[in-house]
Amino acid sequence: MTQLHELTALQLAAAYERGDTTPAEVVDHLLARIEDGDRVGAFTTVSADRARAAAAEAGRVLRAADRSGLPRLFGVPTAVKDLEATAGVRTTLGSSQFRDWVPDHDDEIVVVMADAGLISLGKTTVPEFGAACYTEPEVAAPARSPFDPTRSAAGSSGGAAAAVGAMLVPIAQGSDTAGSVRSPASACGVVGLKPSRGLVPGGPGGDDGLGLSVKGPIARTVRDTAAFLDALTTRTGAGLVHPPRVDGADGYERACDAPVPRLRVAVAQGSVSGAPVDAEVAAAVERTGRVLAGLGHDVFARDQAPDPAFTGGFQVMFTALVGARTAALDEAALRPIVRHLRSRAQKSTAAELAAAIGVVQARARAWTLDHADADIVITPTVTAPPTRVGQLRDDTDPAAELAAMTAFTGNTVIGNATGFPTISLPLGWSSQGLPLGVSLTAGWGREDLLFGVSAALEEALPWAGRYPGRDGAHASPTTRAS
Repeated sequence: MTQLHELTALQLAAAYERGDTTPAEVVDHLLARIEDGDRVGAFTTVSADRARAAAAEAGRVLRAADRSGLPRLFGVPTAVKDLEATAGVRTTLGSSQFRDWVPDHDDEIVVVMADAGLISLGKTTVPEFGAACYTEPEVAAPARSPFDPTRSAAGSSGGAAAAVGAMLVPIAQGSDTAGSVRSPASACGVVGLKPSRGLVPGGPGGDDGLGLSVKGPIARTVRDTAAFLDALTTRTGAGLVHPPRVDGADGYERACDAPVPRLRVAVAQGSVSGAPVDAEVAAAVERTGRVLAGLGHDVFARDQAPDPAFTGGFQVMFTALVGARTAALDEAALRPIVRHLRSRAQKSTAAELAAAIGVVQARARAWTLDHADADIVITPTVTAPPTRVGQLRDDTDPAAELAAMTAFTGNTVIGNATGFPTISLPLGWSSQGLPLGVSLTAGWGREDLLFGVSAALEEALPWAGRYPGRDGAHASPTTRAS
């Protein structure tokens, strides 16, 4: 018999419609799984009382006679990344300096999720200020891959991806500056979308000023990812620059069923970081290309050459963001990698940052022109299977740690620099049973195309039966806040 935690977000919405279950039953069930033990370190703070109150109210609304105006995912549980300020809920930013911070306001993305009728169970674990591609903060247990707890959930949306992969919530919110949705999606065997620049509103404090960071959905299925994006884009147009949104409140979900025209698909092996791509990861990418060729698309090979100017310029931009966020904080209390990034930012001049921005924009434009003959570009999401917890962290040599993180993330920075939508799908599996993400990139504003192709791949190479822990709970302490 299917358990409540095995249901997708859309299946839960349908179950509410039929009267098979209620938001209160689902929330209680998922909170019990979390409270009995979160062995993957998904949550830093669990807001159980608030979630139960929201579920009770959602149940009252669902029992009303007219449900016609309710959002598609009304009453579905989710979680908020711990980088997003949430009024009345502890928000640590992954930092010991914010261990006890309880904001008095909601960030824009939190408001958008609440307006969609989603019920947050709490805050998912992040590295300090989101400044690492692993999730091992001082304020919470490390986020781990549900497929092997000795392996990292990557970062910075590591807790969010772990929560979805461990079936603690069906969907979770992430954010992505240099691969922070897609790298964890790869490590945790889930779907992670970095939307087009400007599609999901960031609000007054949610944009980084350099055009790199975006909010994005994480889910176990392509259709849930699309439905969640529908919910997150109800305020499209709040930014200065934004792509056209698909028509209809469920436009991205409908794109999963829309006929996909014959496409030109480039299979691009290699990495702009210059790091070698693991053989099993490369094989997963090649297999994806063969499947799409079998579905009638024109598939061709394309090398992804190392581009040190691209990655070097991107590092300067990323360190500037970290430096700006931490400038007023106690340096001694920062994690070594954050201290290192802040120090690099403080030593860079405005002219050097401007030059780096110019280089990244030029290289992003060059990448776009190099792939102008492709509707979809397929690459490895990251260069290797999930790393072991602690493997990328090097407190004694943070410069070496930065180099290792750059090598691991590989191509993820391309999507942030171009602003193009990129989705990571769990289309490969290592000989040890670890998930291997494969990335698909489309043109700006073409999420609909990504969802159509991704849904076809999910049908051809299904992964739903691979999730672990379908009949049990998990183990590590969490903090509860009402």
